[in-house]
Amino acid sequence: MSRVLNWIDTLFFGVRRIFAAGVELPERPALNFVGAVVTDNPAENRTDVFIPGTWLISPVVTTSYTARPWEFVRVNAHDPVTIRLPPGASSAGTEVVIREIAGEEEAIEILTSTGQQIARNGYPNGTIRLLCDGATWLVL
Repeated sequence: MSRVLNWIDTLFFGVRRIFAAGVELPERPALNFVGAVVTDNPAENRTDVFIPGTWLISPVVTTSYTARPWEFVRVNAHDPVTIRLPPGASSAGTEVVIREIAGEEEAIEILTSTGQQIARNGYPNGTIRLLCDGATWLVL
């Protein structure tokens, strides 16, 4: 009976075994992200965890999407796609790279969190790199 309950627990609540450097860590009721920035993102129904010095890689985007700081966004733009950038005030010194991997370059639109258009088409090789200065997003 306990085997079935363990299987159900793992199925619904995820894998309970966490390893660090090959050694199993004891089970704990919570996670503590030291040095990371953790934010709630109800619009995308997710919790964002940013660890400084790392890049995030998005799933392949085919519809509207909100990018996160230090994210490499891959876009399949067979239909129009809108990429919304994170708020500038909370993203100072961060970058976002958007790369078209398939589709039509004309179908990608990049907006700030307030709706200001940053770019639409015309970037070389389907890649655009953006840097936030704390107020606006700059195309590099």
